[in-house]
Amino acid sequence: MNINIELVPITIDDYQFGYEIKKITSKENIEKTWGDWNEEEQINFYKKEFVINNCFIIKNNNTNIGWLKIIETKETIDINQIFILPEYQRKGIGSKIINDIIKNGKDKNKTICLQVIKCNENAKRLYIKLGFKKYDETKTHFLLKIK
Repeated sequence: MNINIELVPITIDDYQFGYEIKKITSKENIEKTWGDWNEEEQINFYKKEFVINNCFIIKNNNTNIGWLKIIETKETIDINQIFILPEYQRKGIGSKIINDIIKNGKDKNKTICLQVIKCNENAKRLYIKLGFKKYDETKTHFLLKIK
């Protein structure tokens, strides 16, 4: 597979793709954590969290393969969401994107933060491998950062 990653700012037209990729990549972990997937509740929650600012479609050779939402403040860069379609996972795409964010954060002397749902062991292993350290946790998530 030829990997050629591009981050493209989203538009309102990307709303449905954003919801679908969240459902494809997160449904199992959401069900493990909170119980049965309720489509109506999930759509309503997604409507509240959908914002055009700070969100990007992850494209590979002009194909939508993922979603990235980052929130940058004076002191931090928060990787708020990163979803990559299953058939594109474990190909180094997430690592490349996150490493680019880490480099950008270090260049700006910012802390890079993220949270990972506790049952998502694969993502947690990836983040630890990339240098993130756990600094706190909630009932459902580990909070990780790189200074």
